[in-house]
Amino acid sequence: MGYLRKNSFMIFLDEDAPPPAKELDPQQIAEIEAAHQEWKKERIEALILKRLAITAPRDSPSPEGITDSMMLLDRRASDSFDQEIIEAMVAGEEALKELEARRAAKAKAEEEALKEAEASRAAKTKAEEEALKERAAGPEGQTLRWIVQRVQGAGGDEAAFKDFVAGDHEMKDSRNERLRDFAWKVFEIDTSKADFSGDRYVPHRSSETTVRFRSGSDTQVGIEARSYSKTVDGKQVAMTQTETLHSQGPALWVKVADGAWAKDGNWGGYLQVTCATAKGKWIDSSDGWVTPVSSKADKVTFYDMGNYYEIWQKDRETGKPLTIQDGLLRFVHGATPGKFNLQDSTWD
Repeated sequence: MGYLRKNSFMIFLDEDAPPPAKELDPQQIAEIEAAHQEWKKERIEALILKRLAITAPRDSPSPEGITDSMMLLDRRASDSFDQEIIEAMVAGEEALKELEARRAAKAKAEEEALKEAEASRAAKTKAEEEALKERAAGPEGQTLRWIVQRVQGAGGDEAAFKDFVAGDHEMKDSRNERLRDFAWKVFEIDTSKADFSGDRYVPHRSSETTVRFRSGSDTQVGIEARSYSKTVDGKQVAMTQTETLHSQGPALWVKVADGAWAKDGNWGGYLQVTCATAKGKWIDSSDGWVTPVSSKADKVTFYDMGNYYEIWQKDRETGKPLTIQDGLLRFVHGATPGKFNLQDSTWD
């Protein structure tokens, strides 16, 4: 979860975020690693077969095409069948019986033809699969497996992998773009990591939990509930939907604009406001209360707690944790750190 944000982000209170899951025991880790390794082998083998299938010959019409043609002919014949009914009705009961018998025989023949087409399609698919497996075991497959070995020999080092792709005579040939694409896909699979997280917690942000400027203020920062009524001539009346939507102050967007650092999922630096309200100012907390000011003050540190962040003025050794006090953000010495999460921007 923890990584240094390069662009703007908003902060929101996430009190329901659960504590980090307990660590897995060595046996569970080994089982997950083994399952992931097996998955990688299967994915690479499927990739080899897919690569060979691209160059497989296509020299005969598919059973689907044959079946479609039969159905088209059947549709074209339907009009003549309607005419046959009319003629049989005019001719009498015996003619109708003969027509029904002919149609029953035709329907049975069509059903048998469909079954044969389905069987033919299944047999062809199986034959193609067997042919691909034979090719995978032959010289073509060996070339692809040699590439897999070379990629895995890079040990996950992207620089070493790129050196192989750029330096090998066959790989760098301009005609072998598909081989290079194959190598990159193998590298992505080989460098993938096993997922030890289990059921992942998904943070939930609402308008009421989003950190924002207080209504009518460009200095107070906190969380604020929406209003649904207002006082008019001494009476409480319901707000319109538009009034309700505008009853909160604008959301606070910030970015790490200076002094950025990151280590072990924790990160921080000087935060600068990037939204229209107080844009360009710096986040200050010298008296504990969070507010934008014209010059840099204290750095802020984001500690990765697995499912949420603890946010500290300076750091844990010399600073204070961020909390919510009377709806406002405040760093308080000795307080229980609040649980916060972030939402990245998509506009900068």
